[in-house]
Amino acid sequence: MHSNLISFDRGLPVVVYRPDKASPSEVYRMVYRGYISYYGEKPDWELIFSWKTTIPEILRVSDGYPVIIEYPILGGLERIDYIIVGRRKALVVEAKSWIGNFTRRNKYFVYSQALNETRIDPCYQVNNYVAKLKHLHTAGSKLDFQGLVFTYGFKYVNGCPVVNNVGSLEQIIYGFDKPGGPGEVDLIINGRFQISKSLIDYVRGNMSSLMRNAVEALLGGGYGLTERQLVIVEEVLDAIEKDRDQAFIVRGVSGSGKTLIALTVFFEALARGYKVLLTYRNNRLLNTLRVALPKLSGLLKFYSTGPQGRYRGVAEKNFPVDKYGELDLVIYDEAQRMTRENIELSMRRSRVKLYLCDDEQILIGNEEGYADTFIKIAKETNTRYNFYELPRPARIPTSYLEAIRNLLTKGVFKPKPLHYDFRIYNDIVEMINDLKIKHEKGHRVALVAAFTETPGNNNLLNAPDNLRIGYPLCMKYNRKRRVCEQLSDLDIYRGKNLKIYWLMDPKKQYPQYWMGKLDPLKYCASVYGAQGFEAEYVGVIWGRDLIWRNNKWVVNPSVITDYVGDKYSLKEIARKDQRRAYRLLVNRYIILLTRGTKGTYIFFEDKNTMQYIRSLAP
Repeated sequence: MHSNLISFDRGLPVVVYRPDKASPSEVYRMVYRGYISYYGEKPDWELIFSWKTTIPEILRVSDGYPVIIEYPILGGLERIDYIIVGRRKALVVEAKSWIGNFTRRNKYFVYSQALNETRIDPCYQVNNYVAKLKHLHTAGSKLDFQGLVFTYGFKYVNGCPVVNNVGSLEQIIYGFDKPGGPGEVDLIINGRFQISKSLIDYVRGNMSSLMRNAVEALLGGGYGLTERQLVIVEEVLDAIEKDRDQAFIVRGVSGSGKTLIALTVFFEALARGYKVLLTYRNNRLLNTLRVALPKLSGLLKFYSTGPQGRYRGVAEKNFPVDKYGELDLVIYDEAQRMTRENIELSMRRSRVKLYLCDDEQILIGNEEGYADTFIKIAKETNTRYNFYELPRPARIPTSYLEAIRNLLTKGVFKPKPLHYDFRIYNDIVEMINDLKIKHEKGHRVALVAAFTETPGNNNLLNAPDNLRIGYPLCMKYNRKRRVCEQLSDLDIYRGKNLKIYWLMDPKKQYPQYWMGKLDPLKYCASVYGAQGFEAEYVGVIWGRDLIWRNNKWVVNPSVITDYVGDKYSLKEIARKDQRRAYRLLVNRYIILLTRGTKGTYIFFEDKNTMQYIRSLAP
């Protein structure tokens, strides 16, 4: 039997099963302590004021209906104030205890004269929460979620249900007929948010609505923006409208929604008639977007092509400026892979420039797309700039990302209780079979591997040096003689009857693979083909490049075959500067280990490393 008032391992949410028998002060104290436990910091005065004013009222009108308080969404980027649970129904309540009058700044923000602050529109918030629960939460198919804004102490009118007195709220709750029980509550608190459809798939299927109003179209599909994300979108668009020369620098951790921001700004700017380009360095990601958005492929460009593209990327010296004329906006997604020269040139390519970067995803020795570098060059070029931070992921639990960082930087791995499927395998065949079962049940799965043992072969996809999982593995293949001149000494795949090849073709194979048109367990992607992509369940082949020896991480150059970047490649750096190579390997494994939205399965090619990590996470 449930106790009346409970919280969870990380503090939030707090559940009150019988509000009529609960003490508001006791509930407040539990919510206060739960917030500190979840976020590691004290709540601000405004949040405290909101709890003290609305908790007593919500408990009073809920009577026998269970109430879920401060329910975290997608790793805690946002929280639902209250969910009042009825029989097969649930009411999302966005409670506002704002003081003074509010005026509308635009469609998605209101302005507080008393606070002299701009705030996200409460109707957008509640519609966002309801859509996420309906489309992304496991309870969405079993409970009917509705939502309203409860304005306590001020008047507010907009296009969603709004109540400003407890009597009206009480009538709506009693309209649920019967209170929910532990079963309905458990569907919510023990359920989870899961992104079952990739953002690219959603964009491809909703082009017309995105071209009319991207913010609303994404909101309706469960891809609504957080307040911070929406602020960035609005300020970029405002800079274009006001004809300012300005840079916007967004640093976000893996899975924090940077590409969602990029696509929202891209579609909104196009809908308003501006000249805009969306740019990448990653040819695999760019080509996948071009296949998904064929009508807009001419606006999807490389910001860097290197010598093979004759340096004609948007942020390179031979970009045909005259062909495109004055650009209103250029968006640089995955901008951490820019060189200093790229950044300097990009500052001149358009009036407004949006950089989305992650310091933890730099892969090659000459890449300098750190947030601090963008800021420094903006100052050097007298370019006005805004800087934003997205410190928490939306795609994966924050606690999982923190655990991966600690593993790779400290050799400590203490994953906290979370709704995430994390497994370590002794047998590669067992891992692939488990992924196969997931795939047969309709889940999106993928294989990614360390860029080790074999270098891949662009010219002959079934060549020995393109085999990544199998036996034997060829590190150096002589195409003319058709013989392998150097075999890997890795023999763990002997007798496994496996032949899994590198994905190599960026124009055909990669778009087909990440859009679900190739068997995901017959191919694997390197870090360059995984960056920017995601699947629900990802199998990671942890190579012998980063191994645990004598209580520390050790770089093993002999197995590294990553030649991308020539003299700046990981292969070259690992031979000369192991400390620098280690930093690049940490970045690689953060990327590989955070591609799965629901789960990560790992097979280690080094037995000692596997045994050590398994001892930390049994």
